[in-house]
Amino acid sequence: MSTPVRAITSLPHYKELLIRADRAAVLATMGRGMAHDLRGPLQALALMADPNADLLSGPDTPRLRGAVSSSVQRLADTITRFSQVYAPVETEPAPLVVDDILGNISELQRYQRGLPAAELELRIPAGLLPVRAIEAPLRHLLLSLVINGKQALQGRPDARIVLAADPAGAEIHLSVEDSGPGLTPDERIQAFEPFYTTREGSLGIGLTVARWLAERQGAAISLEAVPHGGLRAVIAMQVWPGG
Repeated sequence: MSTPVRAITSLPHYKELLIRADRAAVLATMGRGMAHDLRGPLQALALMADPNADLLSGPDTPRLRGAVSSSVQRLADTITRFSQVYAPVETEPAPLVVDDILGNISELQRYQRGLPAAELELRIPAGLLPVRAIEAPLRHLLLSLVINGKQALQGRPDARIVLAADPAGAEIHLSVEDSGPGLTPDERIQAFEPFYTTREGSLGIGLTVARWLAERQGAAISLEAVPHGGLRAVIAMQVWPGG
């Protein structure tokens, strides 16, 4: 007798499944990049530890010891950045420094191998107030938007991502802009619906998850066309009360 398939009857459970699928996509792209970046330091450390390769004696010893130290530090930095992606989720919003979160995203997106190469530009004006945020979901949200942007850049010679912050009264707008083909007005509305996609092979859940993660922040997310062609995702974050 076959086991009956249990239907998903809870909307929160359904949302959680989609968020997990989106999280897997983020981790997969970063995992490929980490494997590439860690290979060099690990090979250097393995060579230094080889008892048949007496490399830590002779006139080059200081230089080789420096290479070992540098490799160890690179490993530590890479693992630290990766561990920051899905740190335990804070249950309550807290004040978050915009420069820190966008700088962190700029570093983490380097591990998104398997996607079109794109120049990333940071635009952060001085003197921004902290935003009201839950850090781990916001980091997930921004990385997902960067993935979406890079996926839109396939085959484009002007591939570029702009990660920006702009003050807007009681809000600060965080945005991820790409130089891809953009979306029509109707597509920009439908893009947040589950399983809607304009790319072959895509699950079409990235922006659905992005909207839910934005709502967890008490934020709103929208899509805008940009004059030179491309798409801009804007997250309207609340400024932390009292600055």
